[in-house]
This record gives sequence, C-alpha cells and structure tokens, in this order.
Amino acid sequence: MIKHIALTLFCSLLLLQAAQASNRTRTHQAPAFDSSAALVEIEISKTAYNYRLPWNTSSQQSRKNGIVIGAHQILTTADGFSGQTLCRVRKGGITHQYTANLKWINYYANIAILDVEDPVFWEGMRPTRLSENIPQSGELQIIRWRNGRIEERAAEIVRLSIGKSKMSYVNHLTLSASTEMDGTGWAEVILSNNEIVGLTSSYSNDKLNILPAPFIASVLKQQTSGQDLGIGHFDFSVMSGKNPALLQSKGMTNTDIGVVVTKVGAHRLAANTLHVGDVLLAINGFEIDNDGKYIDPTYGRLSLYGLATRDKHAGETLSMRIWRDHQELTIDYILPRAEFEKDLVPEHLYDQAPEYLIAGGLLFQPITGPYLRTYGKNKPLLLDYYSYQAELPERHGLVILSSVIPDDYNHGYESIRQLIVDRINGQTIHTLADITQALAQPQDEFHRIEFMPDQGLKHMVLDAATMEAATQRILKHYNIPKAGSD
Repeated sequence: MIKHIALTLFCSLLLLQAAQASNRTRTHQAPAFDSSAALVEIEISKTAYNYRLPWNTSSQQSRKNGIVIGAHQILTTADGFSGQTLCRVRKGGITHQYTANLKWINYYANIAILDVEDPVFWEGMRPTRLSENIPQSGELQIIRWRNGRIEERAAEIVRLSIGKSKMSYVNHLTLSASTEMDGTGWAEVILSNNEIVGLTSSYSNDKLNILPAPFIASVLKQQTSGQDLGIGHFDFSVMSGKNPALLQSKGMTNTDIGVVVTKVGAHRLAANTLHVGDVLLAINGFEIDNDGKYIDPTYGRLSLYGLATRDKHAGETLSMRIWRDHQELTIDYILPRAEFEKDLVPEHLYDQAPEYLIAGGLLFQPITGPYLRTYGKNKPLLLDYYSYQAELPERHGLVILSSVIPDDYNHGYESIRQLIVDRINGQTIHTLADITQALAQPQDEFHRIEFMPDQGLKHMVLDAATMEAATQRILKHYNIPKAGSD
C-alpha cells in the first residue's frame, strides 16, 4: 500500500514538472503572427526609361508586400521604387487604398520605409518585431497578400551565406530557400516559429533569396541614428591561397591560412591600405582561411566579404593582419562607402532619367550599367572590355556614340553605332558636358570626332557651321522633344 502511494506521488510530481516545462515553453514562444494587422499590399506607379531611345518614357505599375514594424513605419524592399510617382497601400484585403509616402530608402541595402499620413489606416494595425537570429536549417513559412487574400506556403532552407545585394554590389548575409510558391521575390514575409526572419528579395528556378532580419535591423539602426553613415564595401578582390607554393613563394611558413589580394579599388571607392600581392590573414580578429572564409560565432563559416556589413558602417576602421614583403603586419583599413557614382561605369542609377545629347543626329550617351544591360547577352566585346576590363585611371567616365539618326547632314555615317568616344576637336571626352564644350570649339570649320582604339572606325568629320540647323531639323522630323537631357 505504501509503495502504491509513493508511486502515485512520484508520477504526480513528474506530471507537474512536465506541465511547468510546457508552460515555460509556451511563455517563451512568440505569439501567433497576425497577418491582417501587420501585413500590407503595396502598389507602385513609376516612370520607366528607355535607354535605346532615352527621350521616351512609359508608365509601369508593380505590387509588393510590406510589414508594419513601428509607428508610421512600413518596412519593405527598395526594389521597384526607382522612378516612383505614386505609392498606395491596402490593408486587410480591403479594396480601399491609402496614399503612402517614401519615408526613407537605401538602394544599396535594398531596404525602404513607407509612411501613411491618414490616421484611419493605422487603426487596428499592430507593429511586429524582427527576429534577432535566423535559422540555418528547417522549414520556413511564406506569407503575402495577393488579389485581396492572404496566401501562405512552406519553404525549405537551402543555406545561409554571404551574397550580393539584388540592387547593388554590396555583400551581406543572405538566406536562400526552396519553394513552390510562384511569383515571389517581392518582399513577402518569411516566418520561423511566428517570428519574422526576413523579406524575400528575388526568386528564380524555385530558389528564393531572402533579406535576413539581422541585416535589416543593422541597417535600420544606422538610419535611426540620424547620421547618413552609408553601407560599407570591401573594394578589393582576392584569390585562394590553397596552393602552398603560392604562399611559400612569399616567405610564409604557415600556409594553412590566408588569401592573396589580386585587385584593389575596382569601384574607385577609396585609396586604402591594402596592396596587390598582400596575403590577408585576419580581419578584426577573425582568421581568414585559404578559401577566403571566416568562422562567424553565430552562423559558422562565411565569406570574408560579409565582414564589411557585419554590424559595421562606412568610415569605421577595421584591423587587418596581413603578410607583406616577407613579414607579418597589422594595418588599419578604413571601410569605404559604397557609391555608384565613383565607378568609371556606374553599375546602377536610381531615380535618374538617362542622360543623352543629340548633335547633328549623333546620339551620345554616358556608358552606365542600365545602358549596357539593354544589350543583354549581345553586348559588343570591345564595349564590355572598355567598360570593365581596361585600366583607364585617367578617365572618370566614358561616353558612347550609341547611334546615328539619319539625315542628309550625317550622310555616310548612318550605320555607325556603339563606338566609345575618345576626343572631339582635340578635347578628351569624359562626360556629355565635355562634348558640349568641345563642339563649341571646332577645328578649321569642322568637328573631328575620334574614337577609342581597335573599334573599326578611327574618326568622323562633320561640318561645324550647319550642325545646329541639322540638329533642329532632326528633332522636328523624328518628333524628339529636345536635343538633350536636363
């Protein structure tokens, strides 16, 4: 009898402990995500530009998702906002739309914050918080508004890595997952255990790229500081140090760590303290292995390029341990700010109409990433070479004669196109402003236009006195509004 009572008491104690543990688990579990009170559908109207005919524009509309994260703060990705003329949001699947304002945007990080002035919109909306960590394996949940209803679908984590931003060359933490949900990549919300772990940024071949919550939070933290600190970027390239002979040739005895710097300043961001040929051994105390990876205390083995955005901002000083001239050194590396404008050929241009200049039917344009992307896979080889491979430190921009608009004035030159301009009337050409200045100074009553070497045509000669009359005639005949961009 006593044994029976003791056994009963023991079992009761075990059940009580289990119940208490269950209560603790429920206490720490995030509350259920209420999509109708936090998720919104965003409609963007924007101006789209034609880089082949740069005076032509069209209107486009796109839809994406956003999430309320604070008072008058709707978080979404920056993708799709360039050239926006009107932004409206819907909540709860209702048909009524509220006008939204773009409160803040960072194209480099692909993050934007919207606000809605109408107080009625905020009734019933509840901000949600971003997760401090993200899982590295397991299932995720995708949630979005579509056609006035909530859609949910599962996704499976593929890997966590350092990837390139969809909107820039900046490298940051990226989560990839597989899913069968079509048409994603437009800031759909990603949940894990009812916590927001990221927003989708792109989708291709059933693979989803996700902007992780910790990276978003670090960028928002900089923004709320009130200082325009900017996103940092490592403006150097490295090669593997796995072949021991490579490192031994530099006098190193320990060949198990380090990568070799092969290029510095490709984006012209700043003159930094690294040299080509340096062996990079460690950054801010994180040892770099022969593959260019470091061990992150939270997420494991990641690319060294992620250290530029790991709770860092432009202008900060990072300690780098290197091997140079047969000795180990420690140097200070000032993290440069990512800026498209500093590139010889800017990779992206946001919220800007394409620049152009028409003179005598010759259409001149600066070479930019958006212009080159109009060619797709048919980009001319020499155009690609001069844009990205040629060493042209003396130039701060490239201008191309993209086409010739036919007229009696330019007879014989009508088929000429895609030639990079070197000089006009003896003046080196970096920008469209240089062309305007050069055309004001003809040589012996003629305009002499010279092109970069190896392009098939060395120069063109046009009459100076009749160029302006020809330009006005061409504008009128082809219904082109003006001879140049503002």
